[in-house]
Amino acid sequence: MAKPETLPSSLREKKRYIAFKIVSEERIEFGDLINALWSSILDLFGEVNTGEINFWLIKDAWQEKRQRGLIKCAHSHVKEVRLALALIDRIGESKVSIRSLGVSGTMKSARKKYFGEKDLSNFQD
Repeated sequence: MAKPETLPSSLREKKRYIAFKIVSEERIEFGDLINALWSSILDLFGEVNTGEINFWLIKDAWQEKRQRGLIKCAHSHVKEVRLALALIDRIGESKVSIRSLGVSGTMKSARKKYFGEKDLSNFQD
């Protein structure tokens, strides 16, 4: 059985990573955040346009203590995702405000810029 060919990088859809921070009365759990985000985007854009936005909340990048995370989306739909984030005012029973920290082309640079994470290249002998 032959392995399927992958698309060259020039033909793949470009993506962006949106860093965000939640200000709330209580800690927000990841599952509640996913439900609120999906509801907001579906209400605003409908099912067809939501598919084009191609967004994904990255579980590995969610920092529950600091209430920060990353969302991956298509590069042409960053404004729509930021709008959907800004319109979320409740998650579960908590009043919230979601603030977009910035947009980056890679997950690594988003974590460095907006979360203050460091990697081994920052350390010298």
